[in-house]
Amino acid sequence: MTRPTFGMALTALLSTSVATGVMAEGIGGLSQAVDTPRAASGIADDLTIHLDFREDYRALSFGLQPSDWLELGISFPTYDEGGGSSSGNELSFGLRLWEERSYLPGLTVGVVGFGSDDRGSGEYVLASKTIGSVQASVGLGWGRYAQDIAVDRGDDESIVRTDHLFVGDPEPFANIVWDTGYKSLIAAAEYSGVGGAEADDTFGASLSYEVLEGLRVAGLVTNQGSVGVRLVFAANPTRPFVQTDINRGPHPYVENRGLRAGQPQPGEQQVFALLKERLEEDDIQIRRFAMRGDTIDVTAASNMDPVFARVVGRVARVLSAIAPANITTFRVTQNTGAFDSNVVVLDRAGLDDAVGAPDAAALAWDATSFEASPLNRPAALGESAFQPRFSYGFTPVLKADFITSDTLELTGTFNANARYTFSPQTFVSGSVGYRFLNQWTQEDPPAEPQPRSDFTSYAPDIAYLQSLSVRHRFRVAPEIYSRVSAGLFERAYGGVSGEMIWRDPEQNFALGLEATYVQKRAYEGWFGFEDADASTLIGSLYANVGRNGDYLVLDAGQHLAGDFAVGLTVGRNYRNGWRISASTGWSKERDSALKFGAEIAIPLSWTSPDGGNGTTNLSVGGQSGDFGSRVSGTGLLYNELRASDKRRIEDGFGEFWN
Repeated sequence: MTRPTFGMALTALLSTSVATGVMAEGIGGLSQAVDTPRAASGIADDLTIHLDFREDYRALSFGLQPSDWLELGISFPTYDEGGGSSSGNELSFGLRLWEERSYLPGLTVGVVGFGSDDRGSGEYVLASKTIGSVQASVGLGWGRYAQDIAVDRGDDESIVRTDHLFVGDPEPFANIVWDTGYKSLIAAAEYSGVGGAEADDTFGASLSYEVLEGLRVAGLVTNQGSVGVRLVFAANPTRPFVQTDINRGPHPYVENRGLRAGQPQPGEQQVFALLKERLEEDDIQIRRFAMRGDTIDVTAASNMDPVFARVVGRVARVLSAIAPANITTFRVTQNTGAFDSNVVVLDRAGLDDAVGAPDAAALAWDATSFEASPLNRPAALGESAFQPRFSYGFTPVLKADFITSDTLELTGTFNANARYTFSPQTFVSGSVGYRFLNQWTQEDPPAEPQPRSDFTSYAPDIAYLQSLSVRHRFRVAPEIYSRVSAGLFERAYGGVSGEMIWRDPEQNFALGLEATYVQKRAYEGWFGFEDADASTLIGSLYANVGRNGDYLVLDAGQHLAGDFAVGLTVGRNYRNGWRISASTGWSKERDSALKFGAEIAIPLSWTSPDGGNGTTNLSVGGQSGDFGSRVSGTGLLYNELRASDKRRIEDGFGEFWN
């Protein structure tokens, strides 16, 4: 674990922001000035996350640009109305019909809340022009942009409603956004023809500041009495976020031609010393080195570079210059922490043929094969006895929580973590949490404990023991990985868990099986259990599909409620450490699909003083009902092995020569 300074700052910022209690209303994750739309000005794969609050409104919104001309958004809003509330899910898009020209504005058309006619839906057409650091937009809006609460907007009885689109009397709007150039300050002002309780027209203004790279906080005010703060996280998952910029490696590849055989050849110790020295410039560590016959075998790792193909390429380039002429094979072992997972085997002659070719990366891949790491290997240079160590860190966890109701409840938990590692395979860890956002009123425990729906029976306003467990990882065969865990896994369950995964390094899929026996933890206090137990037996298929890090996980088996359920997760692993996924599930006890969930893992902790490539997670939805739920915190092995998938390494081979 590391000390993620960015994560700590983010946690403190969120705590401060929510204390204001009021926010301006978002519009489904699309680009906006204050509450009126503006032309999207990002590039393909840009991602934004908005956290909006005010006294009677709150929302979590995601925006994504699949291309430079298309912007998609989804928002989870909740409106407080007297003693109750209403909520919805808004799917939105903005389409740039044509770009700005020298003297002509660009034109954008957009729909918010597509397929529904509820109060959050609306449509707009706008023209925009950018002059220097100022972008100005004018347009017409329907629905939410033409009336205070968009109701009675059509009679279409189909599931996807369409007859209300661009129907009714529109209202004009205009906005201007100015990048001041002073300490990352951006100012915005807007006008809307929609009236409110305080005035017949609405005027708004905002001022935003980038407090940390990619994270903005905005203060908002309107003449309708709305004042508040908005958090906007913006980044591009295809580009490094806070990772140190990794330029082209400093060492060229040296071809193994005939003249080298007649020169003096270095010995094993000399090659090892040169390899370590030169790779230190790339922050690559050599943890094991052996030179036997015509083969050099090394175990390489980098705390800062998540693209293992690039690490392998840099090892190969240094070895090409210093290895004896009789060496024909470079074997680079990948280590995940507990396991030596893969051996990437490089044919030296094949790499020689690839140098300088237009398709050098593809030729290098053709010269590559994979093997499972052997269970036992002879002693080699660079190996040292493991030293037990203690580490700790602090982790913010943000989630849009649907557990307490069907409305959006944004929650934030601050976890203090500690771990003592006895060996590369065994450690004991604990986590103490405190939920600083959305504390709830504790409800009386049910007559019989439930798998998940009794979550609000746990004490809400005190620090609690999130987990305390011991975990041991080992291999029973070169292609079979195993784990046993025991202790308190999560706030609701503790017990024992075992898991096995079969994975062939030449395949793009793996099979897993996890069995658990757990007891329901006590509603009060850090220790103790309720009189309720459960067991699960869940099989999993982990598959890499297509290219570019796309994957799916299919789970099936007996879950905590004793029901047979199937879960599906699809997502993408980005080469720079991001991971985005969505999940759903089905249970034989339910006629409809279980609730939708999504997760974004962001490598914010690369800013930590100790280095590393850990992630901070933001999740929305997820499993809140009793059916189809499983124990969390047991330490599923695929989370450790996913970086070793053959397809993930292949996807990074475009960086082999960098």
